[in-house]
Amino acid sequence: MKIEEIEIHNDRGDRLGGRLYSPGATPRGGVIFCHGLFSSKDAYKIVNLAADIVRSEFTLLTFDFSFISGMPESFREFSIMREVQDLQSAVSYLLERGLTHLHLIGSSMGGVISLLYAASRPEPLRSLTLIATPADLAGLIGRLSGGIDVSGLSEGGTTVIDGVPIGNGFFREALGLDMDAAVRSVAVPTLVIHGARDGVVDVNNTEFLRNALTVERSIVLIPDGDHNLTRDGDLRLFKAEIPAWIASHNHGCIGAERR
Repeated sequence: MKIEEIEIHNDRGDRLGGRLYSPGATPRGGVIFCHGLFSSKDAYKIVNLAADIVRSEFTLLTFDFSFISGMPESFREFSIMREVQDLQSAVSYLLERGLTHLHLIGSSMGGVISLLYAASRPEPLRSLTLIATPADLAGLIGRLSGGIDVSGLSEGGTTVIDGVPIGNGFFREALGLDMDAAVRSVAVPTLVIHGARDGVVDVNNTEFLRNALTVERSIVLIPDGDHNLTRDGDLRLFKAEIPAWIASHNHGCIGAERR
């Protein structure tokens, strides 16, 4: 396995630090990992899963979303849709390297970003994996805000989440997204993994996804799993489920053909 530290630039010219894990043989396709809200390309789960993905002859790209380098101050202007644009730049990077069979893995908020990107039905996308993903953003915002009326938050103010001030525009943006329509627009097979004891993202998000997805989907519930899912048993499950899911759907119908 070859590991390279790379740079990707988004549509705004921001530098996104990236890491490319490549197999020795010609890759069968590419996998992009999207990290959670305050995480990074160094997320424990993907660092431990990387070798298994590459062993299946896929190139893996992990990268930092543009808000990470300047945190915590950068989160005063955090935007979900700007992160979707960051992901588009990561996709373009792999396409430019000739990888046309692509798969997304998203963890927590990275799952939301992956889901929203997949909803645009991009042609090279072959599968989607969502880990502890708050697909029901309205429910998540209600929990994060303590149930307060988000519309009453000051336009230029911030709300502290896990010690980080996040611009109130994030809450309005999140509530303005039609996640049900987005999920129904996903056109590739989707693997959903969630911990039943997740104290951050309600496990009921799995039912939201099960009911709204109109494509082949597999729901894997970890009975004693928390939100982080970084225990040895959790990692063993990832290693068993995720590379196999990607490999088995690498030659399926692409998004444009499923319309």
